[in-house]
Amino acid sequence: MSGRLHKILKDQTTASDLETVQTDGTTNPPDLSAAATTASAPPFYTADLCGNFISVNAAYRRLAASMVNAMPVAPQAGNDTMPEPVFPLDEVIANVIAMAAGTTRAENLETTDGLRSFSSNHFPIHNDSGLIVAVGGMYTDVSDKDTQSLPHLIAQDRFDDIARLVTDLIWETDTDFNLVYASSRVNEILEIHPREVMGKNMFDLGTFKPGDGERNQPLLTRETRSPFRDINFHITLADGRTRKLFLSGLPMFSDTGAFKGFRGTATEISDETAARRNASISRDRLTAAIENISEGFALFDAEDRLVLFNNRFKEYLAGIARFLVPGATFSGIVEAAVNSSFVTGPENALSEWNVLHTEATEQIAGNIELHLASGRRIRISDRSTEDGGVVTIVSDVTDMKNREEALRSSKELAEQGSRSKSEFLANMSHELRTPLNAIIGFTEVMRDQALGPIGNERYQEYIHDILDSGRHLLGVINDILDVSKADAGKLELHEEKVSLKREADATIRLFGDQAKAADVGISANFPNDLPPFFSDQRKIRQIFLNLVSNAVKFTPAGGTVRIDGGLNKEGGVTIQIIDTGIGIKKEDIPAALSAFGQVDSSLARRFDGTGLGLPLTVALIKLHDGDLKLESTPGEGTCISIQFPPSRVLSGPRV
Repeated sequence: MSGRLHKILKDQTTASDLETVQTDGTTNPPDLSAAATTASAPPFYTADLCGNFISVNAAYRRLAASMVNAMPVAPQAGNDTMPEPVFPLDEVIANVIAMAAGTTRAENLETTDGLRSFSSNHFPIHNDSGLIVAVGGMYTDVSDKDTQSLPHLIAQDRFDDIARLVTDLIWETDTDFNLVYASSRVNEILEIHPREVMGKNMFDLGTFKPGDGERNQPLLTRETRSPFRDINFHITLADGRTRKLFLSGLPMFSDTGAFKGFRGTATEISDETAARRNASISRDRLTAAIENISEGFALFDAEDRLVLFNNRFKEYLAGIARFLVPGATFSGIVEAAVNSSFVTGPENALSEWNVLHTEATEQIAGNIELHLASGRRIRISDRSTEDGGVVTIVSDVTDMKNREEALRSSKELAEQGSRSKSEFLANMSHELRTPLNAIIGFTEVMRDQALGPIGNERYQEYIHDILDSGRHLLGVINDILDVSKADAGKLELHEEKVSLKREADATIRLFGDQAKAADVGISANFPNDLPPFFSDQRKIRQIFLNLVSNAVKFTPAGGTVRIDGGLNKEGGVTIQIIDTGIGIKKEDIPAALSAFGQVDSSLARRFDGTGLGLPLTVALIKLHDGDLKLESTPGEGTCISIQFPPSRVLSGPRV
C-alpha cells in the first residue's frame, strides 16, 4: 500500500484516486493532491510506520532546508532523496498508532529566518482491510498570527519536550482530583493511552497506601491542599496486575488564592527503584545522624582523600577549616595544621596523628590528644573501614580533662591532709606517751608505797584511779599511733614462727576473769596439729585481743564467745570469732569498720571506746595479707571471719 501511496503522490493524481485510502476508517481523506501540488500549500508529509518518509511536498523541503545547521540534500538520478525529519516523527507515529486516530501538536523550530511556531495535524492512513499502514501530517505556520502568544508557545514547547524526556509521568487534576492532563508516559507505565485516563478521578483510578516502614505517613485525601511527596499509589490494570507508583504533587492556586487542583509527577516503583529509594532514605538518615552527633566525623577513602565530614569536624578543626573540602588529602590537612600553628601541643602531636592514621589502614586502631591554640583539647580516634578507608572521630575532651585535673588536685590535697593528720597524731601520741609513762610509773611507786606508807587510805584509792586512767589513756594513745602508722603505710612487721593456738589460749586466759564476771562463756577451739604461722607475734595477739574484747563487751549475760581456727581447703588459715551478743545492723557495719566509728546502741554506749579497735584490726590483718569479713544479725550475734593465705602457713623451717 505504501508503494501505491508514493505513486499516487508522485504522479500528482487527483483526490478521487485516493478516495479508497481512509484516514480514520469513517471519513474520506483530505485533499492530498492539493496539498502536494499547490505552491502555497503548507508543509506536508506521509511516512510509513518505521518513520521513513514516503513523500514530502516542496514546502516541507523548503522548511527542512531553512533549518539552522541543515545539511544540503542533493537529489540523485532516478531517485528523490528525502530530507531529514524536521519534527519528532517517531513520536508522532507512536501517538497516532496508540490513539488509532488523528492528533494535533504545537511545535517551535529555530530556522534561518528566526524562531517559527507551527500547529500540526496528523492522521492515520488505513489499507483496504482497515489496518494502519502509514501516517500523514500537515503543518501550519502560526508565527505571524499572534506574536503575543510566542512566549506561551515556547513555554508549551519546552514543557512538551520535558514531558517526553523525563521518566516520570506528569499529571494534573482539577479541584475534585479529576485528571485533566497526563503525559505520554502513561502509555508505557499503565499500558493505556492518555485519553483513557482523562476525566477519571484519582481516588477511583487507584489506591493510596503507606509505604513500608511508614505506617504513620499521612495519606492523600480529597481535602488535601498541601504539597506531598512519594506517597504510594497502587493502580490495578485490566489484566489484574498492579502498578505501584510514587506520587508527588503541588497544589495550584489562582491569583485570588482559589484552589485550582494539583500538578505533579508519578514514578513507577520497580525493585530497582525501591532499592534506590530505600538506599537514598538510608543515606539521608545516616547523613542526618552523623551531622547531629556531638563528635566530629570524617571519612577518608582508600586513597586517603576526604570523602565525607560533618560540621562538628570543621568546628573542632576550625583553624584549618578552609582546607577541609571533599577530595582533600590527609597529608594536605596535616600540612595545613602544621603551617597554621593551629595545634600547640604536645610536641610532635601532628606527626603522631600521621602515624596513627597510617596504622589505622593496617587495622591498628588508636587515639591521640591535641592541644589547640584556642585552649581546647581534642581527642582523635582513627579506625579502618572494610574498603581500606579510615574513619576519624574527633571529641572535645577539654571539660573531661579539667575534671580529671580537679579530681587529681583534690586527691593530692586529701592525701596531703591525711599525711599531715597522721604525722600530727604520731607526734602528739609520742609527746603524750612520754609524760603518761612517767605518771604511770610514779603512780605505781606510790601504790606500792616503795618510799614509805601513805598516811590516808583515801589517797590510796585515788592512786588506783590515777593508775587505771593513765593505763587506759596510754592504750588509747597507742591505738591512735598505730592507726596513724597504718594510714601512713608505716606499720612494720617483725615476723617469726607463731603458734595461733597458743595465742588464742592466752587471749582466753587474759579475758577469763572479765568474761566470768559478765557471765559470758568463752572458749577457743584450735587443732593441736595446726602448723606454725609466720607472722608478727605482737600484732597477732593484738588482733585476738581487739576482737575478743569487743565480743565479750557486747555480749549480754548468759551468752557465749568462741574462737575457732584451722586450715581451710586452700591451705590457708581461717579464724572465726563468734559471739551471741547484741549484733550490728547491716547498714551500721561500714561505720563499725571505719576509724572513730561507733554503733549507737544502748548496750554499746555503756562501755568506753574510741572506735579504733576494728579499723586497727583490719589494718593489721591486711598487713599479714589477710582479709576480714563481718556478718551480724541484731539480737542474735556476730561472726567475724579472718582468712590468711597459705603463704603464711609453715610446713617446715622457713628460710
